[in-house]
Amino acid sequence: MRGPLLSGALGSPATLERVCSLVRERSPVVVLSALWLAETLASEIAVLALVEDDKRSAAQRALRRARKAGNRLDVVIAAAEVPLAPASVGAVVLDSLVDIEEESAARDLIVALLPALKPGAVVVSLDATKSPPLEARASEIFLASSLAKIAQARPREGALVTTGFAPHPAVCAARFAALASEQ
Repeated sequence: MRGPLLSGALGSPATLERVCSLVRERSPVVVLSALWLAETLASEIAVLALVEDDKRSAAQRALRRARKAGNRLDVVIAAAEVPLAPASVGAVVLDSLVDIEEESAARDLIVALLPALKPGAVVVSLDATKSPPLEARASEIFLASSLAKIAQARPREGALVTTGFAPHPAVCAARFAALASEQ
C-alpha cells in the first residue's frame, strides 16, 4: 500500500501500514477530510470518508476508482456537523491535526467526535513533521480532548502518528456536563 505520488512521508508504505495495523480491527473506520488517505486505506479495510462540500467532485472520482478496484470506500459530504450515530465508530483517522492553527479548534474537533466513539475506539492523527514542538502539540491536543493511552510513533522520518483511545463513558459524560455548564 502506498499513497499518491505527492503524499510524502505520510503516504509511505511504513506509515500507511502502521495506520492500518492500528485501525484494522476497529471497524467502522472514519477518515476525516483526507480523501487521498481514505481512498488508500480502502484498498485494505472498509472506510467511510467525511469530506467537505468543496471536495464533492473529487469524492465522486475517488468512489468510481474504488468501485472499479473493488475497494470498500463510502463518502459522506459533511458540513459543520459530523453525521455519526452515538457509539458507532471504531476508529477515526485525521490528517494534519497540527496544521489547525488554533489548538482549541483542534481540541474541539476531537471532543465533538467523542460521543460517536465506541468503547475502545482509537483516534489516529497523521502529521508530516520533524518538529519536537509540533509532536508535543499533537499529544497536548489529544490530552486536552480527554483521550486515553496516548502514544506517538514515527514509522518513517517526517511522519508522526499520534494515537489516543476513547475515554471511559463516565469521563465523556463529565466532560460534556462541564462544557454545558460553561455555556
